[in-house]
Amino acid sequence: MTSGFDEFSLALFTTLAPAGTIAFIALALARLLERDHEAAVRIDRLAALPFSVVLVGFIASATHLGTPANALHVFSGVGRSPLSNEVLAAVAFLFLAGSYWMAAFKQHFPDSVAKPWLVLACAAGAALVACTSLAYAVDTVPTWNTWYTPANLWFSALLAGPVIGLLFLHLARAGRRRYGAVLVAVSIAALAAGTIVLALHQQSLAGVANNELAASALVPGYGTAIVFHALAGAAGCICAALSLRSRRSPQAALALSGAGTLLLLTAVLVTRVEFYQLHLTVGF
Repeated sequence: MTSGFDEFSLALFTTLAPAGTIAFIALALARLLERDHEAAVRIDRLAALPFSVVLVGFIASATHLGTPANALHVFSGVGRSPLSNEVLAAVAFLFLAGSYWMAAFKQHFPDSVAKPWLVLACAAGAALVACTSLAYAVDTVPTWNTWYTPANLWFSALLAGPVIGLLFLHLARAGRRRYGAVLVAVSIAALAAGTIVLALHQQSLAGVANNELAASALVPGYGTAIVFHALAGAAGCICAALSLRSRRSPQAALALSGAGTLLLLTAVLVTRVEFYQLHLTVGF
């Protein structure tokens, strides 16, 4: 099993990085669909916010490498190591997203350059979430090496990410109300599907054990965490939906979407902590 600090740092990474990536994609799609030049510029200026969310998660994940020197060896396994693939995808996304934000401050930044750049950044972001979801396919850890693991991570990202994106769109005073409704709908669907997958994962633990203990004994509070996930997630989605009805009051819209963001990130973080407590190897 891992230490409590490692569990929390990794849980923080897999909460913030995928959600921040999806938030960036939500902003990018709004930018690609935006016809108002001034609104598009405001979205570009705020591209640093989801980038920062991903970066904070990435920094948190670096703590479990032991020493900074170990980070250099991560790239040696690209193509054969899930961790190396994950780090490479993260670097590619951070480079494309960060450089786009800096380039967007140029006085003349034509759409013919901006839009393909955004598409590439979105593709790198999708690759990052995919690689992160597959990084735990370890044969010797049967509690992680299941289809529930990538499904849970994707649903978590799609739960919190769209609402974070909605918060940033409120800050930018951009994005159509209909687009905001689509973002909230994605979060609601991800909450429903993700809660079902979490419950199925909990049930599957009954038949998993090694020579020392059963997997279910590692997470006695898993059921409570799933209930909290569902309730906090529902409250967060409600706040996000109400923010769309407050567009005439920017302060109220920001407060509601901000509250929704905090609730959803907390809902995800609680289940991610439980996931890392499930580290159970074959044998001893």
